[in-house]
Amino acid sequence: MKRNIFFLCVILFHFTGGSVVFAQDDLKRHPSCPFCGMDRRQYAHSRMLIEYAEGTTGTCSIHCAASEISVHRDKTLVSMRVADYSTRNLIPAEKAFWVMGGKKAGVMTKRAKWAFKEKGEAERFIKENGGRHATFHDAMRATFEDMYEDIKMIQEKRKAKQMKMMDLKTFPECKYCGMIREKYAHSRALIEYDEGTAVGTCSVHCLAIDLALNTDKTPKAVMVGDYSSKKLIDAEKAFWVLGGNKMGVMSIRGKWAFEEKAECSKFIAENGGRLANFDEVMKASFQDMYEILR
Repeated sequence: MKRNIFFLCVILFHFTGGSVVFAQDDLKRHPSCPFCGMDRRQYAHSRMLIEYAEGTTGTCSIHCAASEISVHRDKTLVSMRVADYSTRNLIPAEKAFWVMGGKKAGVMTKRAKWAFKEKGEAERFIKENGGRHATFHDAMRATFEDMYEDIKMIQEKRKAKQMKMMDLKTFPECKYCGMIREKYAHSRALIEYDEGTAVGTCSVHCLAIDLALNTDKTPKAVMVGDYSSKKLIDAEKAFWVLGGNKMGVMSIRGKWAFEEKAECSKFIAENGGRLANFDEVMKASFQDMYEILR
């Protein structure tokens, strides 16, 4: 009986590329990604399983799989399996129909890379989400090309997370006007300088004051409240609205930040004002200071 089971497993391994056997305890043996620490169960649709002659390793994505094989060039690579985006089952990576790009954000990478067992599923995904057909070698080549941009993206996310953690708890009140920043979450600002200090303000008006008083320091990052969601976003990447019929915070002329351009356009349609960038907003902040003092 045991012998028959053994031969059955061999047959399954041969005709399925080993996916059935490996999928049985894939997530149990490798619950977290060795590179980013993410729970692979949450990324079952993008995970990969690498088989070396010395053993197996599971990653959350093709991004971390590429890092894994780069670090362990001393090991003998036997095979690579990837999750079918539709079914979450592991399939041979080289036989998969890959989709690169599109509007759906990738895992640990800006340029998404998804695998499908069936060509029809890949085509349906492209029709709904964009992207293009690719081979496994195309996907791997693109992964290495994208690595530097991905590293920058991950570092920016971690920096933003750190700043959010010290935002309202560390700076509950504006340093210059004393206003409660949580009440002005839609307009607040948080600046971090390169020597490690940080300052929280209620608005870009008070942010401008801090910059004027600290010309000997170099800003490392500037975050502002998204007008719609109230979450902190990168001030330089935000879509700004300057002016309009809605009075600003600590300033007559409004200055509002939006993460999404659609939300910015909607605000302008309802309240007036014009689209601006961060530099224009900061220049306007200093221009308005004199008008406020008058």
